[in-house]
Amino acid sequence: MLKYIIKRILWIIPILIGVTIVVFTILYFSPGDPAYLALGDNATPEAVEAYRIEMGINGTYWERLGRTLLGLFQGDLGISYRSRTPVLNELLVRFSVTFNISAWSIVLGIILGIFFGIVAALKQNTILDSLCTGCALFGISMPMFWQGLMLILIFSVGLGWLPASGYGNSWTQMIMPVVALGVNSSATIMRTTRSSMLEVMRQDYIRTAKAKGQTYWMVILSHALKNAMIPIVTVIGLQLGVLLAGSIVTEVIFSINGVGKYLVDSMNARDYAAVQGCVLLISVVYIFTNMMVDIIYGILDPRVR
Repeated sequence: MLKYIIKRILWIIPILIGVTIVVFTILYFSPGDPAYLALGDNATPEAVEAYRIEMGINGTYWERLGRTLLGLFQGDLGISYRSRTPVLNELLVRFSVTFNISAWSIVLGIILGIFFGIVAALKQNTILDSLCTGCALFGISMPMFWQGLMLILIFSVGLGWLPASGYGNSWTQMIMPVVALGVNSSATIMRTTRSSMLEVMRQDYIRTAKAKGQTYWMVILSHALKNAMIPIVTVIGLQLGVLLAGSIVTEVIFSINGVGKYLVDSMNARDYAAVQGCVLLISVVYIFTNMMVDIIYGILDPRVR
């Protein structure tokens, strides 16, 4: 396992280099000049060139790509064209906000998804199973932006129970963003849990455990659920990536100053250094999540070890 973990960690380096090259190339050939956007269309060529030198966006494609890759190895993600502060500092401030919302959302999704997935599997082909499956289908079908708008319309505009936007002043500001992200994840986890549990419950070792006189819930939790967790863990790991993507929409709707909103604002302002930094941060989190999922595989299933 240690050798496997080290190998996965080393794989992060070429993946990040590849992501950096792809993102840099797309942004390099995107329309719009950050220098003219910052200084205005009436700026003199001398002022534009001085700005490009100051922000490190002068030179040819290969020169700029070389500076970008060198900065990546030094932990330097560049300078934001708008605020003229290091992008890494901007991201670290906002990442804690996005992480808190995503963490609570995945916790909500895991609790609801696994619980109702087990219930639906144990009550297969009953009204309770149909109700859980129908709710999961409805949760998957609802776009996150629509969920967010409906939550604001009902609980903020209609009932006045929760604040419509913002973050950090009160814990109530987290409720609607967490629910908007968590409902979609719980629906996906629930469907996977149900199908995985149904498959495991038909295995011979489950009948053997029952024949040995073990209690019903001991069989379900100790034998069935543990062996059904491999596909469930896979889906949970993928949902963390989905939550990071969904946080972009959710943070814009609820005016939360996290990484997602920072990415959208940077794209609108042609702040390419900030956009590139956001994409790299999301890539690192996604790679790290997949590595943790593979490690959990080995913990849950001795055959993997």
